[in-house]
Amino acid sequence: MMYGAVLTAALSLLYSIINISRYQSLRERERNSRTFQQEVEAADAITDDARAAAAYLKLGATLPEVQLRILQRQWHSALALLKSVQMCRYNAALEQDVPVYNARLKEHLDAMLDRCSSTLTGGGELRPEVMWQLYNVAASARLLKAFVMLDEEKNADKVQGVIRDALSDYKAAIDAVDKTGAAAMDKNIPRWNFELLNSEQYVKKIEAVKTDLEKNQALKENLETLIPEMGGYAPGEPIETKIKK
Repeated sequence: MMYGAVLTAALSLLYSIINISRYQSLRERERNSRTFQQEVEAADAITDDARAAAAYLKLGATLPEVQLRILQRQWHSALALLKSVQMCRYNAALEQDVPVYNARLKEHLDAMLDRCSSTLTGGGELRPEVMWQLYNVAASARLLKAFVMLDEEKNADKVQGVIRDALSDYKAAIDAVDKTGAAAMDKNIPRWNFELLNSEQYVKKIEAVKTDLEKNQALKENLETLIPEMGGYAPGEPIETKIKK
């Protein structure tokens, strides 16, 4: 009898220890999760894109949501680099700096595309709400890379290949966003970009370009117009969506 009572007491004590350990572990995970969320929100509040991206990287998280935040900030930085290229191009005193900024921009875009690829193929759970934005960023980065390549290499054939990849990414973004409950405006973002890039007008111009410098310049100007702004929309408007007055 006494042996049975001792055994029961020992088992009860062991069960209590296990439950306490589980409780403490849950509390610790909850505390860590809350701390992590606060750190993400603190990074979200940083207005400087480079500092914000560094803050996200410092978290050391591979979560797709965090990677997307980094990419969105990096896209803002890419557009800022593009503006620096434009300023140098139209300023005779700074024109010699164009290759330097182009090289910096290309390196920045390659890093973005590597991050997009690793996040999309990482094997973890990827929600459609995140997936479509990753594909949209990847496509936009490819489009800007095509612009830089045309500016540097004047090779229309290579540019066409990059543009085809951008179209594939925009199409994947459309497929992903259609699986979400996103607002119509958000669903239009990859569609708008895809239609602008795939419209008959631009395809014909791209196909027509060979080695002629004037045609290369025309294509470069068209690509510059198609590069999406901060919100994901390209500056122009698809022909099909114009309102007839």
